[in-house]
Amino acid sequence: MTVVDSIVFSITSKLGLGQAADDVPHHPLDPLSAAEIAKSVEAIQNKHAGQRLWFKSTQLVEPPKSALGPWLDDLAEGTATERLPRIAETLLGKRDKEGAEWFVYRTLIPVAGDAEVIVEEPVPVGHHVPPDMGEMIAAEEALLNHPEFKAAVEKLQLPLKAKVVADGWIYGADGTEQTPRYIAFMVYLSFSDDPDTCHYAAPLPIIPTIHADTFELAKLEYCPIYGTSDKTLLDYEGRFPWEAYVPNEYDAGIRAAAGLSTRDDLKPYRVIQPEGASFTLKGRVIHWQKWSMHIGFNYREGVVLSDIRYDGRKTFYRLSVSDMTVPYGDPRAPFHRKQAFDLGDVGAGLTANELALGCDCLGEIAYLNFDHFTNTGSPVTQRGVVCIHEQDDGIGWKHTNFRTNKPSVVRSRILIIQTVLTVANYEYIFAWKFDQVAGISLEVRATGILSTVAILPGETSPYGNVVSTGVLATNHQHLFSIRIDPSIDGHNNTIVQEDSVPMPFDKTNPPADNRWGVGYTVQKTSITKSGWADAAPEKNRVFKIVNPNKINAVSGKPVSYKLVPAPSQLMLAHPDSVAYARAEFGEHHQYVTSYKDGELYAGGLYTNQSNGGANGIRSWIAREDNVDNTDLVLWHTFGLTHNPRVEDFPVMPCETHMIHLKPNDFFNASPGMDVPASTQAFNQSRLHAPGQHLQGSNKVEVAAKANGLNRKSCCA
Repeated sequence: MTVVDSIVFSITSKLGLGQAADDVPHHPLDPLSAAEIAKSVEAIQNKHAGQRLWFKSTQLVEPPKSALGPWLDDLAEGTATERLPRIAETLLGKRDKEGAEWFVYRTLIPVAGDAEVIVEEPVPVGHHVPPDMGEMIAAEEALLNHPEFKAAVEKLQLPLKAKVVADGWIYGADGTEQTPRYIAFMVYLSFSDDPDTCHYAAPLPIIPTIHADTFELAKLEYCPIYGTSDKTLLDYEGRFPWEAYVPNEYDAGIRAAAGLSTRDDLKPYRVIQPEGASFTLKGRVIHWQKWSMHIGFNYREGVVLSDIRYDGRKTFYRLSVSDMTVPYGDPRAPFHRKQAFDLGDVGAGLTANELALGCDCLGEIAYLNFDHFTNTGSPVTQRGVVCIHEQDDGIGWKHTNFRTNKPSVVRSRILIIQTVLTVANYEYIFAWKFDQVAGISLEVRATGILSTVAILPGETSPYGNVVSTGVLATNHQHLFSIRIDPSIDGHNNTIVQEDSVPMPFDKTNPPADNRWGVGYTVQKTSITKSGWADAAPEKNRVFKIVNPNKINAVSGKPVSYKLVPAPSQLMLAHPDSVAYARAEFGEHHQYVTSYKDGELYAGGLYTNQSNGGANGIRSWIAREDNVDNTDLVLWHTFGLTHNPRVEDFPVMPCETHMIHLKPNDFFNASPGMDVPASTQAFNQSRLHAPGQHLQGSNKVEVAAKANGLNRKSCCA
């Protein structure tokens, strides 16, 4: 634990309670308000008056569980009145008096009353803070104007008025040695002056690197342009064949101008909720179908869900997407270092889209904003970074009595809390889904545009797929780490691994000993020390989060929730590689650690250009703490190995992956029995009549008879 962390988690008792001003959010987990951020910026400017400052990121420091847990219980009972201290954590760059070097600090500022910096800790040697948007833009401008870069582009003999675009990229790591903080760039030829043209269809074979602190050009590397060898443009005889590139446009306006039509047979699909949504929001606390929870949002993780209760019972203390890594599989320099940690390196909050009606969600939508700042400390509000809506999810449960032909059917309604991130060329859609029978799912969708590199026309490569003439999309992986902080009827829980396995087949023993060979049993293994486990779909392996202190009255087993893991392929990089060392959560599907305040990010606090010493989840499981009947955290790694298709370009159709948390002996019967039956009177569906647009009940009845519909078998 760093000096900052040790102060954070003892500060509640030092500052006391009930001192917040009226403009401070009542809920201790609400994101920092614009007023609080302004106070923290002013405190930092006062402390460092006369020095050049660069503000990188800020977010709320959550109160320690020892203080927050009882407060949340009081809130649930309607007795929470005092306000817990609010503390801003800020990453800050500061030039020394001579102006020669940046020093980067992690600071803490209580934002109630007279805000002042209470601690300032230098970022440890060997660790690098993430880049920010202002820094990326400044670095790109410096690159495009650098004489050496201009000369390299000139050698490509591009068209006279050609526009070159440079996308900032995470530098990654070459090895375990210490390196300066860099920003790498992927360089492209733009087909037009329209800023929405798809420049990824024309990659140029150069990767320049800029010093992130000085914006000086550090190096300029040429990329392999053959399919297998490491030969670059410097080995190529002749002019780079840029004219082989062909436009691949996705923007509707550009496509229309080029005479590319869209489908004209898609009828409107409108989600109408005539009585409004079924959820209610009070501040950032939502109530829906027996669920209640707080919806937080921060710079690093984006959406954070806390104090999740079903019908008043505790289920989960905190859920979040903790980390993710995207390692690429081309071993040739400089591609070998291509590995991003999109949350730790950039921040889910900073890359969140401003969502709009009719685009990302349908129906009656609620939106939540996010306040942050620019690199100068000026306030910025990102609007609509979270959208909340309901969605029909098909049949929830159904049974038809075959003797009477009478159906009983309930449709499933789900609540969706969604955010969408754009990280340069790529999009990630994170949707937390809550159902009416106490289940929670996380749906992750990957879309956007592939990261492309140049390849000579006619060449193919084992390291990726040619998706357009001269365009190679490299094979890569996306691995996500989900942090699950349970409170299944209380904070003391145990993780139990359950495998369904066949019994030995022995024809000589009585039937009870599997004489007929059909028996199988469920093997249970409690995880009692912090460590790891892997998915095993051939054993139907699940991981139950049980409360051994509370027994289900019907089954006689402990109440629990079960994680249905996604048995994804894990890190393909060699275990001795720096890429493998950096991805601390990429070795196994499950990790279990004891709860410690501040241990939120599986890849470590500083992932940018990390080299295997980020002090993330590997160091936490190495403690071998007790995790039996105690406060613990379950971490799940899943994702996709993406070997690109031609169909993934120019914009990739969504790849969808889901994990599920389901109640298991948590209730004494199905919690869906009181969901209202699905009826035509409630749903008001309409019968499709080919060739005409029907309206009104009489026309529906006529059409129904014409189609021979057996109305007795339908819900009334």
